[in-house]
Order: sequence, then C-alpha cells, then structure tokens
Amino acid sequence: MANNYKFSGKRVNVTVSANVASGVLCRESGFVGIPLNNALNGQTVALALEGVWGMTFSGQGTVSAGTMLYWDTTADALSIGADNDDYASVKAVTAVSSTAFNGLLLPQGAPYGQEQS
Repeated sequence: MANNYKFSGKRVNVTVSANVASGVLCRESGFVGIPLNNALNGQTVALALEGVWGMTFSGQGTVSAGTMLYWDTTADALSIGADNDDYASVKAVTAVSSTAFNGLLLPQGAPYGQEQS
C-alpha cells in the first residue's frame, strides 16, 4: 500500500458547532453524516460517511424507495427538493413509514447546481 494512506474515510473526526445526537443525521464541518456518539458544541465526534442507516424524514412530500433526499442548509434537515445550496445526501432504501426509513448515505459532493462538469 502507498505510504501516504491515512484511513478508509468511512468515518472522519469533526469538531461540532452545535450539540449532536448519536445516530441522527447532521451536517458538520462540511460533511453530511451520522455521529457515532453524542457530542456537545466544541467537542470532537466520529462522523460516519457511508452505509445504510435508520433515519427519519418529516419534510413535505412522499418518499419511496429510490427517492433522492437533500440536506436543506436552511432548515438543517432532509428535503425532497433542492435549492442551490443544498447537498444530495441520502437515497431512500425503503419508503418512509410514519417518519422512519432506511437511507443510504451518498458520497460527499458539491451543493446542488454547483457540481463540476
């Protein structure tokens, strides 16, 4: 293996700018992911960046399997539609039942409409 390899990138340590709860999708330090522990503002936490996770969705619209969800930077929550500052973040693996569903974390990218061509 190359001698400049650091780690897999499946998780990164970030310093949070607000309290976060373990297992609850959030956006911190430019990453959208799942904190593996509870952390208070200013603490460091491991943020999972890949995998299928149990999540919740309370936004407007119907989410079925295959629906793309965006991290709405204004609401700090998932949404179906995307504005120019929102991040494609999750693809629904199951339909939302009540507010719960299984979601696949997507690779980190640029905000909607700002992708490189």
